[in-house]
Amino acid sequence: MARPQAFDESIVTKQAMQLFWRRGYRATAIKDVERATGLKPSSLYNRFGSKDGLFTHVLGEYIEQVVIGRCRKFLQAGSVVDGIQQYIRGCFVGPLAPFGCLLVNTSAELGPHSDEVAAQVRRGMAVAAKELERALLRGQAAGEIYAGCDCAFQARHIGLLMNGILVNGKSCQFKPQWLEQTFAIVDQHLEGLKS
Repeated sequence: MARPQAFDESIVTKQAMQLFWRRGYRATAIKDVERATGLKPSSLYNRFGSKDGLFTHVLGEYIEQVVIGRCRKFLQAGSVVDGIQQYIRGCFVGPLAPFGCLLVNTSAELGPHSDEVAAQVRRGMAVAAKELERALLRGQAAGEIYAGCDCAFQARHIGLLMNGILVNGKSCQFKPQWLEQTFAIVDQHLEGLKS
């Protein structure tokens, strides 16, 4: 008979997520995960199978909690342009802001490291793109976004712009002056989408 799990998986996932987010996949050893979570290797391996298994699980939770959570907060109600502006700016607020986005970091660090990791990154990016498209379509229906806007194209464009900001910003350490200049570029693009 299998022993019952003796830890709170949601807490362990959050602790592991913050560790991978701060350090990246390769720089995070299982010993680091043990220290961050207080778990023994046997507990980690029994539940997640491997470091890859844990990381894939963490990416899935990141999509559910961070990506979808931010989409709900900023993109599903109110002014679409204001919501997108806040959606982008929100990436640069909070204690983990200096570390960028876990999905973007993973894509840059690992590329096609494994099928499971690549699938999670693609899923997270697709969720964000679909929510941006829905927001733009909502704005178009409300008359906020111009009628001829290709919302799917613009959602991809905004997503690529945001990912570029996240990658380039790390080398600039997301300094306030750099961010303000960058946000001005984003704002100018979004103003061009208005009716």
